[in-house]
Amino acid sequence: MKMDYLCRINTTKNDMVCRAATAGRSARRVLAAVMMFAVGGTLWADVIELNDDSLANAYSLKTETHVSVHDPSIFADTVSSKYRTTYYMLGSHLDMASYYYSLITNIKGKPARVSSVGQWTTGFFANQSGTSVACSYAYSTQAVTRVKNYQGEEVDFPNFDAHGWQNSGFEVIGNQWAPDIVYNPTMGKWLCYMSLNGDSWCSSIVCFASDKPTGPYIYQGPVVCSGFSGHYEHNGYAAADDWTHTDLQIATGYTTLPQRYTPYSSSNSFYYGQFWPNCIDPCVFYDEEGNLKMSYGSWSGGIWMLDLDETTGLRDYTVQYPYQVKGSTVTPSSPNANCSCDPYFGQKIAGGWYDSGEGSYIEHIGDYYYLFMSYGGFAPDGGYEMRVFRSTSPDGPYVDSHGLSAIQYDRYQMNYGPSATFHNGVKLLGGYQWCFMSNAELSQGHNSAITDHLGRSLVCFHTKFNDGTAGHQVRLHQLFQNQDGWLVAAPFEMHEESVTQQDIDTMASIADEEIPGNYLLLRHVYKVKYDTMGYQKPTNITLTASVLSPDHGSITGSVAGSWQRVAGTDHIDMTIGGVTYRGVLVRQTVSGSDAPALCFTVVSTDGKGTMGSTAQLSMWGAKVDAKAAIRCALNELSIPITDGMHVTENVTLPTTSSTTVTRLGALVSWTTSDASVMTKAGKVVGDGEVTLTLTITKDGYQYNKPYQLLVGDLSAIAQLKSDATGRTEVRDLYGRQVQQPSHGIYIINGKAVMR
Repeated sequence: MKMDYLCRINTTKNDMVCRAATAGRSARRVLAAVMMFAVGGTLWADVIELNDDSLANAYSLKTETHVSVHDPSIFADTVSSKYRTTYYMLGSHLDMASYYYSLITNIKGKPARVSSVGQWTTGFFANQSGTSVACSYAYSTQAVTRVKNYQGEEVDFPNFDAHGWQNSGFEVIGNQWAPDIVYNPTMGKWLCYMSLNGDSWCSSIVCFASDKPTGPYIYQGPVVCSGFSGHYEHNGYAAADDWTHTDLQIATGYTTLPQRYTPYSSSNSFYYGQFWPNCIDPCVFYDEEGNLKMSYGSWSGGIWMLDLDETTGLRDYTVQYPYQVKGSTVTPSSPNANCSCDPYFGQKIAGGWYDSGEGSYIEHIGDYYYLFMSYGGFAPDGGYEMRVFRSTSPDGPYVDSHGLSAIQYDRYQMNYGPSATFHNGVKLLGGYQWCFMSNAELSQGHNSAITDHLGRSLVCFHTKFNDGTAGHQVRLHQLFQNQDGWLVAAPFEMHEESVTQQDIDTMASIADEEIPGNYLLLRHVYKVKYDTMGYQKPTNITLTASVLSPDHGSITGSVAGSWQRVAGTDHIDMTIGGVTYRGVLVRQTVSGSDAPALCFTVVSTDGKGTMGSTAQLSMWGAKVDAKAAIRCALNELSIPITDGMHVTENVTLPTTSSTTVTRLGALVSWTTSDASVMTKAGKVVGDGEVTLTLTITKDGYQYNKPYQLLVGDLSAIAQLKSDATGRTEVRDLYGRQVQQPSHGIYIINGKAVMR
């Protein structure tokens, strides 16, 4: 290619003059790129001028409908109807909501509370005769009375009263935690797995079955229980020999309680929770081989995994687990906090040593099983945040992008908040506030995930707020895989976006020329000061295309670096501070409005970066529609002047910078017609008439609004030159020539006169 061109760029007046002699189509493409962009900042060759009329319907605000479900577990009903899929969420204390999707039109209905569900009602549970009962009476008599034990022999399955197992004085109401529902085609039943919590680890996970996803559910029996140690009184059982009321012997063959399950010493240096799980927070799923599995547990003892029996929905006692420490099979002896597999509790897959981490959820997406966990506390000032690990096997090992294990060995380490010394797990998102949020969203977590009927993967979680309450709402965000196979969450809530992972991988639906522009940037950093409810706000960055090619370029603003679109796909790579971030481009609607935005969501997964800083750091970007952003800025800017105003002192004019942006990212600046009278910053310099012009710009669009001002001493303004011919000259206080006045203050032949 031969090309000889001369360009003169004037960034003040936004014009460009180019002369080029080109040969071939490639040269014309290069020239087109030069005409559109300049290195170091976006330079729009053709600025589109906007006025009030063109901005009249740029965007509108919309009230989002949300439901309050704590620890939401999302599941799909594809069985009850051939014509639509219903998505349900069930949470702690039996809060439940539903979403309806048409399989044909993909129209989503508003989320709605399912009125028949709740711990205070009698609609969710039934006894063995099918009669509806209140939840307090639902855990006493089980349906399954025979099972196959650890040797495959069919044996009696003694009745287990889950309420009786709770720590003495604990009630059912208020302690039904984090249920999870799955359809079991072998049984032809919907199975609900519920943890009935008690203090001192006296908790159990039990299984209920129903013909309908909304119940009524009938108690089938226990799946696993914790707290047997001979140290704690239960509602229905004495502390001594409490293990005999559990399924320990059926699962293991033990006829006495092994010493490792009683981790106590005279100095009280050992305690149960450092070694063994609290049986709460079940997640039940089918793996890709069709096996029914359950993860469970919490900070106490970590997260564990058991195989379930499809014919009963309960534990598969025929699956045996060796006793292992750090993955090596050894002879059981004294309590060991590095135990990684146990004949009763199953396989440990995460946590340990009382490190933060609960609410496990496992979802198979693409080639991986992803393990979600929530670190921190669930209160608004507790620091809840979602971390993600992955494995090619449902049983693990689960690791993060730096190869760090989800299991904690050898010692306790603080793993969240400003004092964290350990940063395993890719942080999916953290506390933030942008756009039309009235409050910051904090302590997001205890999530579930699902891939819907259209192939879109979604993460469902509850969020708290910095509004002085403990109130919570559900949020749904779409999930994507970057080129390294790590999950990234879409910046805004799920609306009617139809893009799938396959679309991202195989189509370049976002044109190269659309990518450059001004973006709002949110960084989901580690080590947030959760106790003061810290959160992130957006900053301003600009993506600029290269002169030679529109598919890559530079990043300037609050961060600096480069970007590169992956050809033929909607994947994008960014390099900032020597760290590579990979993710996707996706069109979304700004939550709380109908304003469209081009977004990116990326995460650093190349093994570089500083742990707790840029390693495994997720970032969101949103280039909001230019007209919507300018209209929004115009609506919300506080302008201290009006047209025709008399100004005698300095005024503060709103402007933007890389760290101070308008709500939707438009840039605000001012110009002055006479800097000797008033500067563009609003500083009074002299006396006279001046025009200050407000300019709001966004991605090649521009809105201007002039304000004519009288500045300084009016007597000085009155010293206007009289007509050289000696004729009577009359001007108003703005200096405009007028006819002879009948009343008011005017300037006649250069002198102020009152009539």
